[in-house]
Amino acid sequence: MSLTLHPLQVKDQLRAHQCLMATELGGKTPLASWAFSPHYMWKDVLAHFWADVGGWWCLFAEHADRLFMPLPPLGPSEGVGKPSMGSLKDVLAEVMTFMDTRNKGSQPSRIENIPAELKDIIQSWGYSLTPKDSDYLYRTSDLVQFKANTHKLQRAAYNRFSRAHRIRVAPYQIVDRDGCLALFHRWANQKEEIAIPPVGPGADISRLLLREATSAHRVVLQEYRELGLTGRVVWVDGSIKAYAFGYPRSCEVFCILVEVADRSVPGLAQYLFREFCRDIQQYPFVNTMTDSGLPSVARTKHAYHPMQLVPKYMAQRT
Repeated sequence: MSLTLHPLQVKDQLRAHQCLMATELGGKTPLASWAFSPHYMWKDVLAHFWADVGGWWCLFAEHADRLFMPLPPLGPSEGVGKPSMGSLKDVLAEVMTFMDTRNKGSQPSRIENIPAELKDIIQSWGYSLTPKDSDYLYRTSDLVQFKANTHKLQRAAYNRFSRAHRIRVAPYQIVDRDGCLALFHRWANQKEEIAIPPVGPGADISRLLLREATSAHRVVLQEYRELGLTGRVVWVDGSIKAYAFGYPRSCEVFCILVEVADRSVPGLAQYLFREFCRDIQQYPFVNTMTDSGLPSVARTKHAYHPMQLVPKYMAQRT
């Protein structure tokens, strides 16, 4: 069998969003990956394609000549019919067969970012589901208030930073791009030198993520408006020292897509996170995505006391 693969472009965002919202869980799941921008931003690292399968929007990504799906099929699109578990079963079988053929059976084909709500039914169709890194979900009010009993260290760092510097927080503009890119490279070098141990669990993947993140941040900084991203820049003593971008996953959940703060400025990261959350507090919940299996990132995210770790799964044929 064969599907027509279309290279992913920013103009495909509307179709993707329509099919996502037509999916039964589209407006309900808080998973950050159920959106367009967290996949499109990696377009220069992974080749992304989409295909229409019976009205369902199917996103594919290719890495090392292997095709996989970073999302389950979404839809179907308006006018084709209402989503049903039966039609999803057929589409899953079709895309798995297509990927197996393209990948020549070297390794099992996979579909990622499947919500827990679909786990049992997809397993019953003959697939093996493996847990992946969970998303961290917080109450926005907790992150804005920094209560002394739960966020004592973060509040103290925030206050010390606030007293020591002249600070301006402003919406990101395209004129800030070069300053933010320069900051990213400085931050990445700091992470290489300070945050990543030369050996040990996660060391190799940390460096790989940093190297690959360069092009992803460049896409975010250049195409933020087209992607519907909200960006904030923190100026410290007259220089750009931090930035963050995010997007609404639903009317209740806002997702933090990227955060960069100069590591040589104590308290800046805590300040950036709190002020960004203050600006989007019309959303009751904040999703900061996963820890990518990195212990240092997990410790930082747990220190902010998530209300829930949102599970997700990868599906393969048994």
